[in-house]
Amino acid sequence: MPEKDAVMRAMTNDGAFRIVAARTTDTVRGVVAAQKLSGAVANDIANLVTTAVLYRETMAPSLRVQCIVRFGEGGGQLVADSHPDGWSRGLVQSPSSDAPPDVRRKRATLEMMRTLPNSELHRGVVEVPESGNLSEAFMRYMQLSEQIVSMISLDSKIEGPTPATGGYVVQLLPEAAEAEAAMATMTRRLESFVDIGDRLQASDGSPAHLIEQIFEGMPFTWLHESSIRFGCQCSQLRVMTTLSLLDRSEVQELVDEGEPLSVGCDYCGASYTVEIAHLQGLLSAS
Repeated sequence: MPEKDAVMRAMTNDGAFRIVAARTTDTVRGVVAAQKLSGAVANDIANLVTTAVLYRETMAPSLRVQCIVRFGEGGGQLVADSHPDGWSRGLVQSPSSDAPPDVRRKRATLEMMRTLPNSELHRGVVEVPESGNLSEAFMRYMQLSEQIVSMISLDSKIEGPTPATGGYVVQLLPEAAEAEAAMATMTRRLESFVDIGDRLQASDGSPAHLIEQIFEGMPFTWLHESSIRFGCQCSQLRVMTTLSLLDRSEVQELVDEGEPLSVGCDYCGASYTVEIAHLQGLLSAS
């Protein structure tokens, strides 16, 4: 039976390490199709979506997070959202459709945002290395902004007969005895898990298989599993709510045009139609 997108967590029984691993293949397939992407930018948005999923599951499972790769000098940006209900989405904003943003060719930063339980926004920004490696940028963020020692790998194989996308976060826990020695041992173990694309393809991206390989020979306990999927929060109601915030003169201009208003979602491609009568209703309500 084919694997489904999911996130799994486990912890070694000695309390030294926690791992969060994700399969995001189908979620990414939905994002890439909605954004009409191919090539390097498709792999970049795939890894960014996986980053958002792992970031939320690691730091704030019950809260929405957003990760943004911003390119300097008006070079556009890549955006990924991950929601506690399980849906994730992505967006590529480029100044030119002929030259989509490429983290290997342009200077970029990675911005990570999540809402805290007190409703405040936690935000951290790090530079993406010149290699364009988002795994390294994610690790740098966890170290500098969260002060959590983490080892991370993301990978995506978009094209070919066996597409697979996913990644993992291994964290050294505060309770770890002889932390330096444990970290050195795990670092050596993970040297063979830096590039995980082939492993993901071989196991259809199974997060359980990835965790079993990384923790091989180490007693561990499964903690939690949650499903993820491609999705969006756009809706007819959200469109009407947004229109209700326009000035009365702007709504009147839309009515005067005499044609139903068509609104498209940049994330998922859904289209919504607002009839003249509904626009007139906004004028009556105001």
